[in-house]
Amino acid sequence: MSISSVFKSVGHGIKTAVKYVETRFVALFGQDTANQFVSDSYALLQSAIGKIVSQVVTDLNNTTLSSSAKRETAVKEVLELANQQAIQVAESDVRLLIELAVQFVEGRFQVQPAK
Repeated sequence: MSISSVFKSVGHGIKTAVKYVETRFVALFGQDTANQFVSDSYALLQSAIGKIVSQVVTDLNNTTLSSSAKRETAVKEVLELANQQAIQVAESDVRLLIELAVQFVEGRFQVQPAK
């Protein structure tokens, strides 16, 4: 499931509940902390810059580029798009958001609407 399909299915501004967190992440941090991290990560990716990052990561996901080439391409594209939209963001913040978006795109983290 891609992050964009998650956004489309959940919608804007709806509270989310964690559906799935990869087992090894839970083993490292505990279920409650892992759930909170996924929820908070999802919230970051709903920001203006987060949406840009999510779209770029989703677009690059099915390319034949290596992981490191995808990451560097994503950083470059996100910084360019942010600049075009007058969003000031540090490269280190972009890199962090990219890593979070990758977790959703690769299915390690998933969310669903709260019931």
